[in-house]
Amino acid sequence: MVRVRCSPLRAVENFLDIAHFPFVHTDILGAEPHTEVQNYKVEIHEDVDEVWATQVKFYQPQAAKSASGGITTEYMYRVPAPTCSVLYKTCPPRPSEWDVITLFVQPLAEDLCDVWPWMALFDDTTSLTDLIHFQQTIFLQDRSILENQIPRLLPLDPGMEIPTRADLTSVAYRRWLKRHNYTYGAQLVAQ
Repeated sequence: MVRVRCSPLRAVENFLDIAHFPFVHTDILGAEPHTEVQNYKVEIHEDVDEVWATQVKFYQPQAAKSASGGITTEYMYRVPAPTCSVLYKTCPPRPSEWDVITLFVQPLAEDLCDVWPWMALFDDTTSLTDLIHFQQTIFLQDRSILENQIPRLLPLDPGMEIPTRADLTSVAYRRWLKRHNYTYGAQLVAQ
């Protein structure tokens, strides 16, 4: 568990964002000059009322603790609840399988949360302690970014921040939150 002074919704949105990988997780989840976010699909699956992003592909220098070189990693994101996100990703040691990383965010206040990661990884060579440290390193790199974002609450008004093509999942997540009138940890109008 990691305590983060940010909106619980910001923590989930950050987990969905791959565009920051080369800049925040340099030489692990991303690196220059591989900064372009390729086209991918985002949709709200009405039958289960979840946000899904599929066909997300990104070059990663170390896609997993056991990875020995850079690969193009495929991701699928699923948001089944406002404060939960599930990531299915390429498994370097078993390319026909998926690793699964889930983020459970426990709101403590509108701008404070505990983040609980959960992992189901195929890795026969790395100790559990090293796997946990690898994931914690990645998340702790995000913490300073999350704690310094302005506005502190996640803006749901589309005019408050200007998204790019790389932000398709974020845009869908914010629309989904707004559709459900989920406002805890959200900023609804420009201040």
